[in-house]
Amino acid sequence: MARFSFYFLVIWSAFCGPSLSADFQFPEDTDVTFQYFVAGLPFEGKFKVVESNFDINFRNPVESAFSVEFDLMQSSAGFPLATSAMKQVLDAYKHPKVIFESTSVKVEDNKFNIQGFLKIRDVSKPVKLVVTVLETYSPDSEKLLFSIQSSFQRRKFGADGYYPLVRDTIIIEDILMLNKVMTLLI
Repeated sequence: MARFSFYFLVIWSAFCGPSLSADFQFPEDTDVTFQYFVAGLPFEGKFKVVESNFDINFRNPVESAFSVEFDLMQSSAGFPLATSAMKQVLDAYKHPKVIFESTSVKVEDNKFNIQGFLKIRDVSKPVKLVVTVLETYSPDSEKLLFSIQSSFQRRKFGADGYYPLVRDTIIIEDILMLNKVMTLLI
């Protein structure tokens, strides 16, 4: 009987105790802005988010985990000719998904420094994201507003088309909203 009570308590604590973390996602139809340079001139595009999960641990943020998936076929490089070239260079017809998954999270000065792997054209490379929370948040927060900053070198992923006319660096910089995922308790 004591063993049963112990297991019951462990299971009850795991499922009914105070939440240490909360899951958040981007709203449907979210686009993440990126910048690229052609002949030294800046241009802007949008990566279409199709799946995301942000498991934020409020008591111990370094245990948080982040992942996001973009669909290149729904993304835009700003105008039709550039979008067509982007899809060709990123081999979107063969590899339509771009995926980022975190491997570690550090918190410094109200910023999440997130290390992870970005997968483009079936090639994974390490990338760092800097996420700055723009409002006070807690496990009870329904929405989180934050800024995101990152950059990567597209040629490291084998995306070297139109180089050097189109520069190597892609910059991601945007202000985004996350919504808390509502879970049903049965």
